[in-house]
Amino acid sequence: MAICQDPGPNPTICHAGGVFTTVAEVLELPVLQAGAPVVRAGREALGAPVRWVHVSEQRDPAGTLATGVLVLSIGVVVSDPSVSPTRYLAALREGGAVALVVELGQHLRAVPAPWVQAARALGFPLVELRRTVRFVEITEAVHVRIVGRQYERLAFAERVATVFRGLAADAVAADVVVAEAAELLVAPVVLEDVGHRALAVAGGPAEEVLRDWGARSRHAPTGVPGGGPQGWSSVPVGRRRARWGRLVVPVRLEDDERARLVLDHAADTLTVAALLRGDAGGAVRAAVDRWLEDLLATAPAGEGALQARARALGLPADGPYEVLAVAGGGAGTRQALAAAAPSALTGVAGGCVLAVLAGAASLPPNTLGTAPAGAASAATFADLSDAVVAACRAALAAAATGAPPTEAPWRPADLGVRGLVWDLRTDPALLRFVESELAPVLALGDRRRAELLADARAFTEADGVVAAFAERIGVSRAAAYARADRLSAALGRDVRQPMVRLALHLALLGRAASAARGVPAGA
Repeated sequence: MAICQDPGPNPTICHAGGVFTTVAEVLELPVLQAGAPVVRAGREALGAPVRWVHVSEQRDPAGTLATGVLVLSIGVVVSDPSVSPTRYLAALREGGAVALVVELGQHLRAVPAPWVQAARALGFPLVELRRTVRFVEITEAVHVRIVGRQYERLAFAERVATVFRGLAADAVAADVVVAEAAELLVAPVVLEDVGHRALAVAGGPAEEVLRDWGARSRHAPTGVPGGGPQGWSSVPVGRRRARWGRLVVPVRLEDDERARLVLDHAADTLTVAALLRGDAGGAVRAAVDRWLEDLLATAPAGEGALQARARALGLPADGPYEVLAVAGGGAGTRQALAAAAPSALTGVAGGCVLAVLAGAASLPPNTLGTAPAGAASAATFADLSDAVVAACRAALAAAATGAPPTEAPWRPADLGVRGLVWDLRTDPALLRFVESELAPVLALGDRRRAELLADARAFTEADGVVAAFAERIGVSRAAAYARADRLSAALGRDVRQPMVRLALHLALLGRAASAARGVPAGA
């Protein structure tokens, strides 16, 4: 592991380890440590990769080296006063050398000051070994390490391919793919859409990883490993001519190739999954759904992460908020609600299609036909979970108890007895009351029962006014009187009496609410 400094105030842990070992890692090998190495210059360049080790005492190294070579010397050249330190070290660097390691003792007691000064001026690593070591052992140790790294690289590539091949075959959710990528890289990974909204995050605390995400993400170029001012790695997601997002590692990694390998496989997996579903926008909807579900389930201690995710999805961090809810509904309802409130986060949770809007602006009118909508307000983010529950409860209660759809959504305070009946829908006392009030009608055959229940609903909704009752059922006033008499006879009570009518209305509402058994009890 290595510490990678993010442009923010906190260091971020990221994975180290490329194909080749570095100069610094070579100096940590036991065989080098036995020589008591001291770095005299170029400490800032010790991260350079070492691809080979070469012993050289040539005064003119031009053409004898390859890129990434660490040069070992017993000091023949360094002790030669006719050799210019600056020209020699510059020739080493131009030839591809990454460091010069000089053994003291046979030709030198110390590296001359002009050599140290020249190396410092060039920023070239110059190391002296104060005890004698066998160069052949150094060469063997470094080469073994390089070969081992190459094998590890191949094994890692095979592991990555196997992991994502299995995920692609199963067309798993985006958050699973992102989590696997983060685990492989031992670093945070974020999936965002083309609008820089974070759809999934893994590998670190959401509050830290998604801090000011919209602004920071826009500075990271796509497809450039370690690119941009922050050194982030990212790859596009989606077909070449239909990109719908990208995967981002929001830290500076030491091994960009490793990051690109993982991100490319993860992006391909996400693209294939979207194609199998036939819906590239599914990742966005899934992200909002997960956020809403977590909002309803998370304890206050996890509020910071939820707030960071909301902000990264495009919802402002500060209130107020408005929540609009529609009971049940499928993709069509979700699309209609999203069209009515395009700036909202629209998703499904708790048995409702929900839209969360920022600000105190008026909610859009109900454009969903016969489905009554519920609404609630939240002054702050801490209140948002309660507002989602309240809005969904209002929508579910209104729909289950046959409330008429209105242009303005139903709010909790508007429900009255409908809300009470909804909350008591599983209570045995309410169920017994419904049974006792409606038993004579419920015992009838299907057709007769349906007719009388329809008349009972119309009569109670007309508040016992025969003229309004007649209009509701589409008959003359005389026929309406006869239908009211028929209903009274079936129930064994005069439905014109206010208390009888009140009990009948309550029983009808209770029966409708209790039929919604599949709705979560907390809704």
